[in-house]
Order: sequence, then C-alpha cells, then structure tokens
Amino acid sequence: MSFTDFQEIAKSKNQMISFEHLSTGTVVSFPAFLTDFSDNYTVSWGSEQVFGRSDAIKPYQSTSRQISLSFDVLSASEEQAEKNLARYSTLIKMLYPTYSEPLAGDISSLGRTIKTPPLMRIKFVNMIQAANGSGALLGCINGFNFKPVATAGYFYKENGNLFPKN
Repeated sequence: MSFTDFQEIAKSKNQMISFEHLSTGTVVSFPAFLTDFSDNYTVSWGSEQVFGRSDAIKPYQSTSRQISLSFDVLSASEEQAEKNLARYSTLIKMLYPTYSEPLAGDISSLGRTIKTPPLMRIKFVNMIQAANGSGALLGCINGFNFKPVATAGYFYKENGNLFPKN
C-alpha cells in the first residue's frame, strides 16, 4: 500500500461512506475524508389553547433529523479518478425512483408509473448509522453538490474527458 492509495487508507481506517439504494440493492462506497459534518434534530410541538388555561397545551408531533456532510474523494491516479467519477455517476442515478414496465406492454410506450421511491441506507462509522447502532441509517437524500477542486487539477483523456483529482 502506497501513501497515495487513498481508497486503501480509508478502508484500513474504516473511513468509507456507503450508500445503498433500497429498491435495486446497488451499493456505492467512497473513501470519506470529511471536510464538514452536522447532525441536526428538530422536535415539532403543536399548540392548543384551551378554555380556562393560561398556558397552551403542547402535544408532541414529531422528531426529524437532517444530516449534512461534505467529503473529499481523492484520486492519485487516472484509473482511480475514473472509478471515482463512475461511482459518483452511479450515486446520482440512485437519487431517482424505479419505474414500472411500460403500461401499454410495448417498449416504445412512454407510460410508466413510479414503482419505488429512491430510499437509501447510509453508513459512515459511528456517525451515520441506524438508531440502535446495528447498521446503516434508512433515509432519503435531498441532493448532492459535486464540486471538483480545480486547484488540485484533472486527469485528461485524449478524447477530452476530464477526471478530477479531488
């Protein structure tokens, strides 16, 4: 293992972030060099004012959780950069629902219905996991922001394709 084999370094330290698309079973993992992390919980309460009482009754409604994280995916070689970009492309595809077969039974038919939503299981060491600590956290993802670090540079292919180093 070389010092620039970021994937192996992350695996050896158990620093991989893993995304599993529930409806297809597709799993994508990245070496997670965290640059930002927040885990926010919000408790919602109702408010009901009743006759003869000066303070409102506050019935519990729900608790929600929102995780926000940023991480760098580093590539020491052109081959690794291509694999990382392919993983990212797979992850983006996982943000879409799965659809039924064409409704008319004809492949040229465009009529389809959503079969399953894009739910995912996400795991990152002890920071993102199921509440009981037994595995990945089930949830939905609001989106991703892909932002290569231009100063780190790119690997260039002869056909003009770019593969970010970071």
